[in-house]
Amino acid sequence: MRVGAHVAVAGTAPFPPVGPGEVVPAVDRLVCGLAPATSRLLTASLGGGLAGWLHVRRDPARLVAHWGTLHHVQTRPELRGRGIGGALMGYVRQVAREELGLEQLHLAARGGAGLEEFYARLGRRKSGRRPSVLRFGPGDDRDEVLMHLAPL
Repeated sequence: MRVGAHVAVAGTAPFPPVGPGEVVPAVDRLVCGLAPATSRLLTASLGGGLAGWLHVRRDPARLVAHWGTLHHVQTRPELRGRGIGGALMGYVRQVAREELGLEQLHLAARGGAGLEEFYARLGRRKSGRRPSVLRFGPGDDRDEVLMHLAPL
């Protein structure tokens, strides 16, 4: 498996499944917003194909410039359980500390999907919860679990 920093991504779909018409504009916006001082897009490849990716960014404002936020932490569903997510999370810790000068990382995980346990095994601690803020469909509201890692 190879984990690295790149500026483009293709071939993954966020949960719940969406089509290229939704993914391509979202990825375009993300890539256009990349800036060396404030963000990185990290990818993991396996067998020459994209296996997972995540986006880390920080706000340059003086009061909050010491911490960053993880966004779009995703692995291909058929490749889960192979350590790809853990490898990405380990690598982002290094990149955040050494390249972006961060001291903390924050993330919001979808509740009820086992993500809290996954991130906790990687050292993240729960810092809060927003009840029923994610709506995946009629009658399918989920909590968002706020987590952080400090120090890096």
